[in-house]
Amino acid sequence: MSFGAELIKARSLTGLTQSQLSEKSGVSLSAIKGYETGRTLPGARELRELCQALKISPNMLLWGTETPYAPSNEQLFNGLEDEDKRINRFRLASLTALLTFTERQAIQTLVEGLVIARHGEKRVRELLTDSEDVLLTMTGHIVEAQAALQSEIEQMREQVKNQKG
Repeated sequence: MSFGAELIKARSLTGLTQSQLSEKSGVSLSAIKGYETGRTLPGARELRELCQALKISPNMLLWGTETPYAPSNEQLFNGLEDEDKRINRFRLASLTALLTFTERQAIQTLVEGLVIARHGEKRVRELLTDSEDVLLTMTGHIVEAQAALQSEIEQMREQVKNQKG
């Protein structure tokens, strides 16, 4: 289906008129009419606003599916060795550190959209939830270790103090 047909379908499913979608998204009514008739296509900002108003992913509007293409994990990494993967992650982290918070948010939104397109929203949400759980668990262990170390330091200080006294 075309973008216009997908937009009409999504708008109909939410029960919005073109005018209501215009008000809710901030995209002009004439632009929405142009998208739906196929005369024009939205830019990135307009696509984002429409998706937020319709509570739908860009993939659904652009391709009519959450997973327009879904290569295997082997294809994703294309034979990269573990060291190459670590280097690529480090490079990405180094480069994104140079960006503003807003720019990093935009990159994150883009990456999440690409990953959802390849793997589906359910799988990505599960992965992110699992990652957050691991991070929270690790943070808990770090806090416990810090407390244990602090306790040991205090005991050592007390021993030194007693030896001097």
